[in-house]
Amino acid sequence: MPQPQPQAGQAGKPAVALASPKGITGRAIALGALLTPLNAFWIVRLERVLYGPYPSTISLFANAVFVLFLLVGLNGLLKRFTPKVAFTQGELLTIYTMLAISTGIAGLDGVGILSQMMPHGAWFGKTNGWTHFLDAFPSWLTVTDPNAVRGHYLGNSSFYRPEILRVWAVPILAWTGFVTLLLFVANCLNVLVRRQWADRERLTFPIIWLPVAMTTEGTGAPFFRNKLMWAGFAVAGGLSLWNGIAFLYPSLPTLPIGITDFAPSFSSKPWNAIDWFPITLYPLAIGIGFLLPLDLLFSCWFFFLFWRAQVVATSALGWDTTPRFPFIDEQGFGAILGLFAFLLWTGRRYYAEIWRNAWSRERPPERSDRPAEALSDRAALFGVLFGFLGLVLFCRAAGAAWWVGIAFFGIYLATILVVTRIRAELGAPVHDFHFMGPDNMIPRVFSAAVFKPSDMALMTFSFALTRAHRSDTMPVGLEGLQMAKQCRLEANRMFGAIMLAVALGALGAFWAFEHQAYALGAGAKFNQGYGHAQQAFQRMGSWMGGAQDAKPNGQATIAMIVGFLTTLALLALRTRYFGFPFHPIGYAIASSWAIHLIWMPLLIAWVLKGLTMRYGGLRLYRQALPFFLGLALGDCVMGSLWALLSLILNTRTYNFFGA
Repeated sequence: MPQPQPQAGQAGKPAVALASPKGITGRAIALGALLTPLNAFWIVRLERVLYGPYPSTISLFANAVFVLFLLVGLNGLLKRFTPKVAFTQGELLTIYTMLAISTGIAGLDGVGILSQMMPHGAWFGKTNGWTHFLDAFPSWLTVTDPNAVRGHYLGNSSFYRPEILRVWAVPILAWTGFVTLLLFVANCLNVLVRRQWADRERLTFPIIWLPVAMTTEGTGAPFFRNKLMWAGFAVAGGLSLWNGIAFLYPSLPTLPIGITDFAPSFSSKPWNAIDWFPITLYPLAIGIGFLLPLDLLFSCWFFFLFWRAQVVATSALGWDTTPRFPFIDEQGFGAILGLFAFLLWTGRRYYAEIWRNAWSRERPPERSDRPAEALSDRAALFGVLFGFLGLVLFCRAAGAAWWVGIAFFGIYLATILVVTRIRAELGAPVHDFHFMGPDNMIPRVFSAAVFKPSDMALMTFSFALTRAHRSDTMPVGLEGLQMAKQCRLEANRMFGAIMLAVALGALGAFWAFEHQAYALGAGAKFNQGYGHAQQAFQRMGSWMGGAQDAKPNGQATIAMIVGFLTTLALLALRTRYFGFPFHPIGYAIASSWAIHLIWMPLLIAWVLKGLTMRYGGLRLYRQALPFFLGLALGDCVMGSLWALLSLILNTRTYNFFGA
């Protein structure tokens, strides 16, 4: 069973087997590769066609947990009747990791946005008056034939016609290569930071506790024999079962688990500035929340109210006449930069050691009591350096300036590194950071006039990376490497499985999107079938036209500085005063959209965990933990069963998580 993390800084890790008889095998990788495109099809169907549920929008991907649950059940039968072919823990975790990678890539904020981008100019260019800048988009990254994309938007066609495949093949392969290279750099960074974060700082990786517990075999009370776990499973699964039936038979009353918006209660000024104030009771979020430290739980819901209070105060003082004031996104972006600066400073000696080892002729000794890292320091560092150079060359080939590529990928990689750290240290259920990428922030500081049209075209395509960070796969890759280290598996094979899942996941996501688009019509029956591309192209149009949001904004820049300094101040106070209740990660997470969906579950988890620790201490917390893991598992399994039924019946069913 996983051990708890009662307070920030206390290590608690899943109990793991000390050895694996087979480790990460070829058959596990092959099965993961086979399931990857099928999983991508399922995710696209759920999130694009059936309007939910949205498993890729929360840290613990419910569909991957569900498949792992099925495989563990199948494995029980195999052990009983044909034990020689049963899966080992390493094989199960490999498949789980590959499916989680595939889910993030195919998810609502994944490469499906690129599928929207590629044909958007050809279909909407004349209608929207964009023909004057469409030449800035490289032909090898777009689909320029309006006749070929007619079926993409209107449906009743086939993606497999030769003339259709011919125009899509080059851009799909080019973008697949780009995504693979980008995530190769990200996973090389994972190799470089894993030892510092896991072995030296003893971060606990709460998101992996459930999959590791589900696959661990050992002495004591196994996970699936724990009665409290099944009690939590029954509560969450029962709620989902009832609401699922009530969704199909509206005469039955539904239980108020999903979104109940209290904003209509605030109808007068300045309170109506709140705009949206949802209350939810998602068991999955409560279950994950119980794993978080108390200070982060408190900070998430406190800073959510803090940001809402800023909006109300702005309205009360009449400052809302300034567009976007109080610039919450910009403050959140400053918080991300503050967290990144802190990570560099606290790990500076370790990273300097890595740099020296990479250029030293002497190979550093490996300890015999631990498995080797996925890559050597030298290989990982060179992977980052040459991979980064490859990304910049990709930008140059697309017509963008050197400095644009360097600035964009420098800021982007810093952002996803912070997201990965948030997951590794505290296991936050959400980390979306909507509209906080360099493509949004650079024009607000320096003006869009610093970009030439081809630079703007690259920034437009980057919307697929920066719109939100809910389903980033860099954290999944680090969690896969950490599971390999904890379970004493071959880390180099896990790295290979991750990169195979990236390449196949990108291809599978493109295929899943286009297969269904040409059959159903992305412009007719898809959720955001072209809306994200429309946002990005409209933004480029405003840049080209010199609109107000294309000019430098001093107030927005000040907001970034405020967020940066506030984060550093919170970090300094936490370092100096033990028990300081405000966590800078909570300050950053609460600045974006997704916290609306889970602030109440995190408040509930904070109350329950606080009472548990106060009156029962660590012992009671450990005893109660299986119940909350069961809550998460029950919601994942029953919610995914409804999602699977929606795929089979081709109709909407109960949405267990998401707007």
